[in-house]
Amino acid sequence: MLSEKEAKQIIDTVVSLSKADDVDVAINGGTTSNLRFARNTPSTSGTASNTVVSVQSTFGKRTGTSTTNQLDKASLHDVVARAEELARLAPEDPEYMPPLGPQKYPSVKAYFEKTAKVGPEFLANGASECIKQASAKKLVAAGFIRTNAGFNAIGNSKGLFGYHTSTTIGFSETVRTADGGGSGWVSRAANKTEDINFRQLSKIAVDKAVASIEPMNLKPGKYVTILEHSCVADLLGSMAFSMNARNADEGRSFFSQKGGGNKLGETIFPEFVNLYSDPADPIAPGGRWSAGGLPNKKTEWIKNGTVANLFYTRYWAEKQGKEPVGFPSNIIMKGGKGSLDDLIRSTKQGILVTSFWYIRSVDPRTILLTGLTRDGVYWIENGKIAFPVNNFRWNDSPISMLKNIEAMSKEKRVPPRESGSSGFVIPALKLKEFNFSSQSEAV
Repeated sequence: MLSEKEAKQIIDTVVSLSKADDVDVAINGGTTSNLRFARNTPSTSGTASNTVVSVQSTFGKRTGTSTTNQLDKASLHDVVARAEELARLAPEDPEYMPPLGPQKYPSVKAYFEKTAKVGPEFLANGASECIKQASAKKLVAAGFIRTNAGFNAIGNSKGLFGYHTSTTIGFSETVRTADGGGSGWVSRAANKTEDINFRQLSKIAVDKAVASIEPMNLKPGKYVTILEHSCVADLLGSMAFSMNARNADEGRSFFSQKGGGNKLGETIFPEFVNLYSDPADPIAPGGRWSAGGLPNKKTEWIKNGTVANLFYTRYWAEKQGKEPVGFPSNIIMKGGKGSLDDLIRSTKQGILVTSFWYIRSVDPRTILLTGLTRDGVYWIENGKIAFPVNNFRWNDSPISMLKNIEAMSKEKRVPPRESGSSGFVIPALKLKEFNFSSQSEAV
């Protein structure tokens, strides 16, 4: 970890060594520790520390980039020279934007000293708790625990400077029956150690595995469906990437307007659908800046069912006469007041899906996706989980998901399984229907 003063000194040194018209510097570093366990025993573990300096030099509209993890002045001189050499050889970038000057970045509390100081005992104790619970039920556990304490710094020849620190914990666990016929999964992300309770989390995966044994056969079709939080996060993550103003303006996305332009200001979803990002969110804090050093700020993406914002790069914003809007550093969807159990109790007949897997795009114009269910699918009868059912391949879209909301649980921080991103605060959703296209033999 470099302090803010140390990071600023390195950036100032790079700028002083530069002969380019413009120079941008980014420094990323920190310490990451991990422990992996499988078949009810630890398998691999390790700790890595590194600091990387990236230098982008520009002559006119020709840009070159080089990196180093050596911080002495000679090495910084060499990395600047390489970036400048590459810049002179590069073709002109017709969309090049000059560096920003000094910016005011939001205050974000994402670093916690207690988390930064956790050692191997924290990882070992977490894995031990998971293994104990699985072994007690004659189940087989596998999982991954990761901690990170890191920093990011940016600066350039126009006087911009930013510094940010964060600590993160990531946890995921899969628990299977000894014969491999039943399975349960759980995952969480946090910035503070006290927000990860391995005992409670492991029990979720164990209970799902036990409840998934000997699934009943259920035909594919459209059913009333409850999606757990991580499933909702998977679909919303795909929608967030689609909220690109340029793609919309050029007619290449769901957010394109027929005849040209985009769907900004158009009401698409029920009025209770609200989606926003906020770097200072206390549950899932985001970064202080986005690409190019553009300050992050609280941004409403869907407000009362209406498209309130799309993200604009600086180039596209200037071309369209708009203000630039950075890509969201977290995704927050306000939910209801109840729990997942309340959604189940309110359901006469339907399906509970606990996890998605292997999600792929089918049609970017409609954000149609396909994927598999995994690690526990259950039939609900008269407000209770009646029995497990087979897995499915599904074909559906986050757009239809939001349009078909019947009820929402309270939101909580759960990472999407597909990307593992830590910046999602999402409710579980009860949908009027979800399209299960075929059966799957996956567990």
